[in-house]
Amino acid sequence: MTFKVAVFGEALFDMIEQENGDYRPFIGGSPYNVARSFSRQGLDCNYLSPISNDSFGDKIYNSATIENIRLPQNNRSFQATSLALVYKNEQGNPDYRLYRKSVADLDISADRLLSNLPEDLDLFHTGSLALVPEMLDVLIPVMTALKSKGVKISIDVNVRKGVEIDHAKYVSAIAQLITYADIVKVSDEDLLLQDLVGDPQELASNMLKDMTNGMVVLTLGEAGAHIITENINIKQAVYKAVPMGDTVGAGDTFFSSMLAQLLRDNALTPAAEKEHLAYALKYGSLAASINVSKIGCQPPTHAEVLSKLDELGCA
Repeated sequence: MTFKVAVFGEALFDMIEQENGDYRPFIGGSPYNVARSFSRQGLDCNYLSPISNDSFGDKIYNSATIENIRLPQNNRSFQATSLALVYKNEQGNPDYRLYRKSVADLDISADRLLSNLPEDLDLFHTGSLALVPEMLDVLIPVMTALKSKGVKISIDVNVRKGVEIDHAKYVSAIAQLITYADIVKVSDEDLLLQDLVGDPQELASNMLKDMTNGMVVLTLGEAGAHIITENINIKQAVYKAVPMGDTVGAGDTFFSSMLAQLLRDNALTPAAEKEHLAYALKYGSLAASINVSKIGCQPPTHAEVLSKLDELGCA
């Protein structure tokens, strides 16, 4: 059975500083990484955000075509492709600056997004830079319509510094949108950037109070990940990547691969068998490890993850 999914959120270009001071462009954006991963996992994936008709947008459009990602016919925009300038700060650590005003992926109305939704949708995914105050009037009507049809909604919180001048307003928008989700991914860093201080597992569990029959996936970097429902808390350790490439797209690969497996096992619900939830968590963690063993975001296929699971004796 093929599951149909739709992704809404930024596809942008990361302009990454090189050793000689030049900047090289790489296609990125958390939701677009998720769309690529969904497609490689064998899902029927639709990417619904507008794509610019500038030269960067042409490259994103061509990438989606190569990845077998479905695009609406009317998804091009005269607005510019969003950019993320990635560089090293004075301490030598990675830092970035986002360019997000008048960009293509935000150039859409609720009516237009509703008209582009595929029929018989199993899952709608969004998150990251789409969770901003100006998108509430777009996403809330869409999510309301989806929930009335029984379509599952997943959100990757993925808080980013500097997205909004009014950070409190940004955090409030995220909180509103989470109430519509069936499953939410949040990291310990995301919690801190929402001014939530305390035990990450307890804070993640508290998010369930604002959701209806939901699940929260908590990622803790090298400390692993948890899937948390009202009744269970399952932990999964990190699979070490061999060889080590970089961590670009690791979280996107983890969550999208996990979601794909939950769909395959009909387990995208807190009422699912604990074994199915634990397996999906393991599956996503191993998919992330495979991605991290490479340079850049290169999500594995379903067959690649199964092969690795078999190799480790845990298929």
